[in-house]
Amino acid sequence: MAAPLRALAPALLAAVALGCVKPAGSCNQTSDCGANETCESGVCVRGPDLGGGGGGGGSLPASYTPVSWFALEGAPLATFHADSVGADPATGDVVVTGAIESDFAPWGLPTGAFVTRLSGVDGSPRGAPASFPTFSHGSFRTAVRADGQVLFAATAFDPTPLGTLFFFAPPPQGSLVVGLLDAAGDPVWAVTVDSASAAATLVPVAASARGSDLLVAGTGAGDFGCGPTGGATFVALLSGLDGSCLWSRGLATRSIADVEPRDQGDVAVGGVCAPTGAFFDPQGGTTCASGLWVAALSGAGGSTVWATTGAGDVSAVRNLAVSPDGTVTAIGDASGLVRFGAVAVDFGSLTGSFAIPFGPTGTPGTPVRPIEAPVAPEPDAASFASCAADRLGRVWIAGRYVGQPTLLDTLFPACRPPACAAATFLARLDGNGKVGSFLPLPLAPTPGGEAYADDFVLSATAGTLAHALQLTGETTVGGTPWSSAGAGDLGVLRIVP
Repeated sequence: MAAPLRALAPALLAAVALGCVKPAGSCNQTSDCGANETCESGVCVRGPDLGGGGGGGGSLPASYTPVSWFALEGAPLATFHADSVGADPATGDVVVTGAIESDFAPWGLPTGAFVTRLSGVDGSPRGAPASFPTFSHGSFRTAVRADGQVLFAATAFDPTPLGTLFFFAPPPQGSLVVGLLDAAGDPVWAVTVDSASAAATLVPVAASARGSDLLVAGTGAGDFGCGPTGGATFVALLSGLDGSCLWSRGLATRSIADVEPRDQGDVAVGGVCAPTGAFFDPQGGTTCASGLWVAALSGAGGSTVWATTGAGDVSAVRNLAVSPDGTVTAIGDASGLVRFGAVAVDFGSLTGSFAIPFGPTGTPGTPVRPIEAPVAPEPDAASFASCAADRLGRVWIAGRYVGQPTLLDTLFPACRPPACAAATFLARLDGNGKVGSFLPLPLAPTPGGEAYADDFVLSATAGTLAHALQLTGETTVGGTPWSSAGAGDLGVLRIVP
């Protein structure tokens, strides 16, 4: 019920005086209901106890996601970052792109960025990693093609040699370097796109393979060969043969989170509406009022196939996952009353994570959120960091948590001090209101008292789910202990979805 019967009596008497009685427990909106109740189909429905201490309901997983193999790389003075992960569809080899803040002797790596290939059988390195000293964390993205070769996009400000065949001297505002690496990590081709100005430096936020071609999206502006993009962000499709421009376009919104190909031949993009009222779509003239935006662009020329925008305080869109039927799932963070198209969700005053599917034509579905109590005496909280869809259309989400939150029907295993200082999770949403597979990594502090995880990246192919992250702490994977050696080791897992 919305309130005790005694408290309802004055309201009922007032309604009788007006000649109408509203049944107890009925509602038009959530504000008509009591604390911890929501208005669903005209009825106040009580939610789970949000007092913390694992009170969000659900059941503990009966078993955890099987891990094919895992690898942890680190050294006392080395700090790794993960930027991209992918898999060779033919071999299952996992390709990890990242950066390191100091030399790493076991791999012969100097400070800077790298691409390494790990065996799909056991995670052992396949040859020496490719080193890119002038590329850095946060501005280097890769995508693995069906033939196992690796497309890349990176920002460079300093003179940049690539192998023995290519050398670039970027202007002061920097250049976007795009290219193709063979299976050994050697460049096949590479080209540069100069940034339009120092205020519009081209920085890639996402790269994907569309067939053999490179899809790249990011911030800044430049001329990819199809004319200047303009705007604050860009999307481009470049030939996998030589990097020539197939199409490009600029967007007025300052935020773009991801770019992914759809089986239907077009391209999914999305981000946060910023600034409010920006025309994110110059060709279609769609105004991005607030909240998030998600669109499908023609694979033939980049024109808008469909676009949807929301409203409210969406502080981040982190990733997109595209299912074989064309459904696009966006994950991010929001607070307050937020609309995803026609779907409204009240996040309350605190920021919380969400996963929202948009159907093949852009129609929003039912959002998924963790049930948490972040400010309770025994806090429960979870955040979504990365996502990917497998070829069965199931969406995998990676993130971090503390306490014992709930996601759909699954109660997370408890992570509370002193035994657990932080935890990561990998959850598979099966589209039936259930979590079909779940893998927690609870982190105990190192002897120095540190435990944290960051830089979550995730990808899925027909036979491999690849996951990489920065990790510090002590945990157990598949019954085997993991103990980090430095302040930010590189953790990699391969799972058969």
